[in-house]
Amino acid sequence: MSARKKKLEERTGFTPRKIALLSAAVLLFSAIVSILLTANSSNNRASQFVRGAFEGRGVVENGVLEIEGVSPIEEVPDGEVRYYINKKVVFPNGYAQGDVVLQNPEACDYVLQFRFYLADGSSSEPVYTSPMIRPGQYLNGDKLGRYLPSGGYDCTYTVTAYEPNGEAGASGMLSGFLHIDVMS
Repeated sequence: MSARKKKLEERTGFTPRKIALLSAAVLLFSAIVSILLTANSSNNRASQFVRGAFEGRGVVENGVLEIEGVSPIEEVPDGEVRYYINKKVVFPNGYAQGDVVLQNPEACDYVLQFRFYLADGSSSEPVYTSPMIRPGQYLNGDKLGRYLPSGGYDCTYTVTAYEPNGEAGASGMLSGFLHIDVMS
């Protein structure tokens, strides 16, 4: 080891290799911060992905979501499934949280899971799958399960009813239609 390298190590406590690795880590961190700052100021797909990667999924919460103009579901006959779903879902972009609204009334006997599919039949894979929503819970906002470019999409949805212990419920599966708009 040269005298200069030895002197540097004595003075700093770091070997030249450790200093080079630390410098590389600082440069990498700076690059990531720069990308994040750029992502917040532009509206391209890469910046949307970066922002979306750090935005969490929706959280299932206990209680009743009060929706203007919609009466809460207070009674559900035995063996039937009732729920609330927002049928006009808007996402700011293909990576961000949108206004997915799903509610399982407390009077329902089943745990519900929702899946959204593109109605054009281009894929059998869902574009969205909700977490399990127990009776008396709701979800207000969530992200798509896969990227969709900007545009409007006619979709179908399925609701699968599960017994509270996790097995498929007697009501099985229900379905309907909804529309997704991805703004940019």
